[in-house]
Amino acid sequence: MHLYLASMLTGILSGLVVVAYRSAIGLAEHFKTCLSNAALASLPMLMAWIASVLLAGGVTSLLVRRSPLIKGSGIPQVKALLLRRITFNWKRELPAKFIGGTLALGAGLSLGREGPSIQLGALVGNALEELTRRHDYRRYLVTAGAAAGISAAFNAPLAGVLFCVEELHRSFSPLMLTSTMIASFAANAVMWLLFGTEPIFEINITQVIPLNYYFTVLLVTGVAAGIAGSLFNRGLLAMQKSYRQLVVSESVRLMIAFAVAALASMFIPDITGGGHHLVSASLLAGKTGMTLGLLFAGKLLFTLFCYASGAPGGIFLPMLAIGALLGGIINAVIVSFGSPFPYLSNLMLLGMTGFFVAVVRAPITGAVLITEMAGNFAHFPAFIFISIIASIVAGILKTKPIYDSLLAQIAPLACEDELQAVSLHIPWFEGAEYRKVSEIEPYLPANCVLTGVLREETHLFPDKDLELCAGDELLVETTLDRANKTKEHLLRLCRGKEHDL
Repeated sequence: MHLYLASMLTGILSGLVVVAYRSAIGLAEHFKTCLSNAALASLPMLMAWIASVLLAGGVTSLLVRRSPLIKGSGIPQVKALLLRRITFNWKRELPAKFIGGTLALGAGLSLGREGPSIQLGALVGNALEELTRRHDYRRYLVTAGAAAGISAAFNAPLAGVLFCVEELHRSFSPLMLTSTMIASFAANAVMWLLFGTEPIFEINITQVIPLNYYFTVLLVTGVAAGIAGSLFNRGLLAMQKSYRQLVVSESVRLMIAFAVAALASMFIPDITGGGHHLVSASLLAGKTGMTLGLLFAGKLLFTLFCYASGAPGGIFLPMLAIGALLGGIINAVIVSFGSPFPYLSNLMLLGMTGFFVAVVRAPITGAVLITEMAGNFAHFPAFIFISIIASIVAGILKTKPIYDSLLAQIAPLACEDELQAVSLHIPWFEGAEYRKVSEIEPYLPANCVLTGVLREETHLFPDKDLELCAGDELLVETTLDRANKTKEHLLRLCRGKEHDL
């Protein structure tokens, strides 16, 4: 019961922090819009705008230098904390993340507030754990705070819970699930009281997309989202590497990003900010496919550039904006053939779902998140379908989940060799059923670990006295570069040719 009360308090406090963060960013963005528009008409206002952005960049640079864990979205940092690879200093990092994120988004960088909201919620959970000295609650309260952060940021309490289960832990216990649900719904209640119950995005879907479009339009959208998401992931990592090589100083990288954002806010404002304004059917309906394509490319590249700078801000909202643009492009292509297609809003949401799933590789969270935003579960089958297609395409393209790749940068494993599970079917040979695990283990190659034996549908522990039978499968793990040689080695061993090894 104490844990549940602590989870509720975590949810309430996280909700208040995230709501305050959202309000501060709203004020900063309003200031940016007024000042950047005025800068085009007056030299003094231009100087004031540039000076204010550079000042914001300087302050953010100081905050990042003092608290490196506030860089980026914060989701990889939360995962690293839960894996006990890093520790948080909430007294320093919570205000630094709040201020740095507000300044970065207020300056016009193409970053989102949702990822930072997750880290802010996790920091609140970490603070409660330390203040109450209940260190056994750490994993529960940090996870609860993270769920509360996404719940309050998106007005999506169920997606907040599922994100923690699917992305942060990839497993759950009843106790973890219950505490996370309590915090998520408590934070959502705070958001409702202060901002109302209106969905984050104003996308009204009046009709469900017909089933006959699933294996045509939806299939194409899912494949396109999977390819685009794969390019986004690879582009983000490549941009980070290239930017670091070109500009060694982290402070200079940040200042350049703020300066570019100041110029973009004056001349191409559509690609600046998180992209909330782009998720609008009325805005996209009046644009040609070529215009949407340029906007898609500009938003994607500017997002990669801004995130590579190390500024405090996430890719959650920009991902959804890019996905909505992708849906708008597909709609424009269909309309260009002269066919009436009154499903622009549907395609925007489907593009958002597919692109999110391809990048993050969290299909359940993606489908539920967009469903909660749409406010109608009648569209859930379409979101599930598009999630499956995008996930399959991303898998075929061997795209790693972006937050796993970013986690490896923050807290690399002691051994960075990638493991690959190798399943080996033992063919029939004379005397096979009389061989024991202890007889073959001395002949296993280096960097190879026997993890189990699969016999029909039963997973057996590889005890040294376990007798192997024809038809068994050896389950081993080895490094990726040695997988093929290991398999050849074990085949010889299973055929009784250990004298050749």
